[in-house]
Amino acid sequence: MSDSSLRPVRSLVMMLRSPRLRVAFADLIGPTPSASVDGESEAFVRSGVAERTDDGVRLSESFLDDALAALDVQLGALAVLQGSRISAGDLALDELDPAVAAVARRVVGAGERVSEPALNERLSMFVTDAAFFRRHAVDTGVLARTADGALYWLADRGE
Repeated sequence: MSDSSLRPVRSLVMMLRSPRLRVAFADLIGPTPSASVDGESEAFVRSGVAERTDDGVRLSESFLDDALAALDVQLGALAVLQGSRISAGDLALDELDPAVAAVARRVVGAGERVSEPALNERLSMFVTDAAFFRRHAVDTGVLARTADGALYWLADRGE
């Protein structure tokens, strides 16, 4: 699934930030179609969330099927294969340390010691520059390593 398959889901989430559109959405998911086609319900039709019927506007069944399929891909066990890898250059400065820590904790288990080549392979599944993420994780104290850099482990887990 492409990133565009999530576009209608993202649109719905953004629309639900508006109290006015939340009320309109409640009408869409009610037991009967919304009889009036106003600006709010039209926004849902344009985004693909709803569809026009002879009775009015109702939640699109295909939207629900497609949204669930797109979310399953993004949240499933193989989601990493669908997404793009993280580039440090794409992160805001205040996002860098938390991102590095999250990736390091994802690829190194508690109590595990990992060789540098194995760590680089694991990091490469998630990031574009494994060496940068590995070094930054050590510099920020998330990972510790042997003096020769042969083995790495989670530093904040009592290792």
